[in-house]
Amino acid sequence: MLRIINSREAVRRKATGMTREQITEATQDAAMWERHRSRVCENHDDEAMIKDAISRHKEWRRIGYVMAEEHLTTYDPDRDPTVQRWNREARARELAEAAAQAVTTETPTATPPHSPKTQPLLTALARAGLHPTEADHHTVGQLTHLDHDTITRIATWIEAAHDIALRRAASAPAPRPLRHSPQAL
Repeated sequence: MLRIINSREAVRRKATGMTREQITEATQDAAMWERHRSRVCENHDDEAMIKDAISRHKEWRRIGYVMAEEHLTTYDPDRDPTVQRWNREARARELAEAAAQAVTTETPTATPPHSPKTQPLLTALARAGLHPTEADHHTVGQLTHLDHDTITRIATWIEAAHDIALRRAASAPAPRPLRHSPQAL
């Protein structure tokens, strides 16, 4: 697609300042070149050349049409409504990309979840029998503004809570099995 756009731009640059007669002659030359390229198609590069020739021929025809419709004596891309629309669309895309880039640079990015700073938390979660999900990784990544000692302390709390839960589960009496009375059956 980029090559086709560049072909069109090259045609417009060449056509700038040309008269209708010169545009007509260039359109005929482009048609002849397109026919020639389509006869010698032998590989992938030839196919690309054919697409380029077709694109150039279409652009020459479009320019001739614009000159007739707009009553231009010489071609000027600044007076070509289609080129002006393409330029507006390109500017809008560039502004949207710049705005998106500005948003991504303004939002603070979290340290990757597997950084040394967040590793104690991920290890504590794993030791507690939890397998961190993507959301957990994201949450842990958001805690990177904390210093290393605080993160280590939180990891210690997670491991201690897990140990306490295991001890309580081991010391708790086993639940009694439910007995069904003969009348309930």
